[in-house]
Order: sequence, then C-alpha cells, then structure tokens
Amino acid sequence: MNTSPFRTAALVIACAAMGVGCASDRQQRHDDARNAAVGAVGGAVIGAATGGNALTGAAVGAVAGAIIGRLVVDGRERQVYSDGKGGRYWVDEDGRRHAVR
Repeated sequence: MNTSPFRTAALVIACAAMGVGCASDRQQRHDDARNAAVGAVGGAVIGAATGGNALTGAAVGAVAGAIIGRLVVDGRERQVYSDGKGGRYWVDEDGRRHAVR
C-alpha cells in the first residue's frame, strides 16, 4: 500500500482535531489546542532537520502534543479520584472538582 505523506498527515491532523474537540470544557480545549500547536511546531522542526517531511512531522507532533498535554497538567500528572457512585473526577489547584469523561 503506497500512501502519500500529505494523505497521512491529513489523517493524523484530523485525529488530533477530534481528540482536542472531545475536551470537556473551554479551558481544556484551549490547553489541548496549545499543546497540539507546540507539538506541531516541534514535529515540523524535527522532521525538517532530520531530512524527513516537515508536514508529516508536524502532524505527528500535534497528536503527541495533544496526548501528552492531556495526561500532564502544568508539569504534574493528574490524580483521578472516584466518587463512590461510579463517577471519576480530578481536583484543580483551587479545590474544584472536574469530571473525567
């Protein structure tokens, strides 16, 4: 199977966009989009510097940035708790609970 780098990059970018769109609130979407953008820039630079395709590098970096950013918040891993009724949540710096979806 021979696919073009553009087609591969478009597919990866679409997957990253869907992942960012699943964020549960506006701040999460903003943070996920920022992390994806940082990953895209890093991926493009690495792809171009290593002689690869910068567009494919940007697409892969965007996905990696969104995923890593979702798992780590402000350099710390999220601690997820159970409410005893089947729900899960995490607590921000101000003590507010946020549902895990």
